[in-house]
Amino acid sequence: MENKKVKHFSIKKRIESFKFAFKGFVWLFRFEHNARIHLFVLFITIAAGFFFQITNEEWSLILIVSGFVLSAEAFNSSIEFLADEVSLEKRDKIGKAKDLAATGVLIAAFAAIIIGLIIFYPKIISLLN
Repeated sequence: MENKKVKHFSIKKRIESFKFAFKGFVWLFRFEHNARIHLFVLFITIAAGFFFQITNEEWSLILIVSGFVLSAEAFNSSIEFLADEVSLEKRDKIGKAKDLAATGVLIAAFAAIIIGLIIFYPKIISLLN
């Protein structure tokens, strides 16, 4: 059995880990077109939230589903990169893995759309009446 070196807690290492996370955050929105679309929709949703003066509970739902969508997009991008590193040629199982990761984003986006409709549809209808 291999001896593992015990790593002690380090503030410097924790700060570095945040730097890597922020680097990924910037990369996601700089190079992933779908992430930019999700971010654009989020900005519109935030503007609509302020316009319609949604409740704290509604803001919470928006925050949860938005985080879910953006996280799913980041995970999807990660899986695509790893899969492409393994093989750039078409391989059935890699293709299925990439399709399933994209499906995760789609499911998250559908959930966000439904929450958005539940929150904003009645407000839009009452505004039009």
